[in-house]
Amino acid sequence: MASEVITVTYSLTEFIFLGSIKVRRKRLKGDSMAHTENDLAVKMDNTTGMMPPIEEKPKPYGFGGWLYLVALGLLLTFGSSFYYLLDTLFPVYQSGRLSQLYEENWKYAFIIIYETAMNLFYVVFPVIIGYCMLKKKKLLKYMAIYFYLINFAANVGYYFISNSIEEMATHELMGEQGRNIVKSFVTCLIWIPYFINSKRVKNTYTN
Repeated sequence: MASEVITVTYSLTEFIFLGSIKVRRKRLKGDSMAHTENDLAVKMDNTTGMMPPIEEKPKPYGFGGWLYLVALGLLLTFGSSFYYLLDTLFPVYQSGRLSQLYEENWKYAFIIIYETAMNLFYVVFPVIIGYCMLKKKKLLKYMAIYFYLINFAANVGYYFISNSIEEMATHELMGEQGRNIVKSFVTCLIWIPYFINSKRVKNTYTN
């Protein structure tokens, strides 16, 4: 009887002991999982906090960049053409020399008128483009493109007109006019794509 009591007592003790061990194991596993999840959450929070904020690159805006070269070229064109009109062409009209040239050969008078129209264009158009720059007009892009295209066409026209006059069709003058055509063509290749694709022009000149 005593041995049976001892056996039963041992069995109960083993059951309670083993049961408590299983409960502790579950608790430990649960605690370890909770700690692991908490550690992962903390690490993710720290990682998120350590990531630098994404900064957007500032969009180019306002007068600057390559537009300085455009403005310089327009100023030089305006100044040289204005001086040529006052110093060379207008005196021809004031003195009546144009009528004499027409009597000698109408082509002489025609080329004077052609040069006058060209230089008036080089005086007026830069002023219009400058106004569009100051007022941030959307029209700037189109006016600039027209300016470079007309400049190229004017140089080509002047080449053929002067080449039709025997006294002007010298090797030196034709060479100079040919270089002017090449320069104006290269200018078109550089600045027309710039005004079409420039982000600064798109962002700034919107009025």
